[in-house]
Amino acid sequence: MKYMTDAHLSGLAKELQKEGIDCETIHKTMLGTEDSRIKITDPEIMKFLSAKGGMITLITLDNELAEYCEKFEVPCIRVQDLVVAHIKHQGRG
Repeated sequence: MKYMTDAHLSGLAKELQKEGIDCETIHKTMLGTEDSRIKITDPEIMKFLSAKGGMITLITLDNELAEYCEKFEVPCIRVQDLVVAHIKHQGRG
């Protein structure tokens, strides 16, 4: 499985790569550059991911983008959900 992070999580992409996980930022995957100053709209992201047929999972902090993923059945990990699950698992929720 390949993973792709939104622009806000570029540091996470690098950490995952160090762990041997196939992960790049949206910009690197879609445009071949790490230059996040270039605007990529949510519809462009969804079109790209939909064309990949579920082969790329998006990792995001963006609630709206996560909702689009759910609507269009694109694999997505919303970071906030992981944090909530972790805290609840620790019995502190």
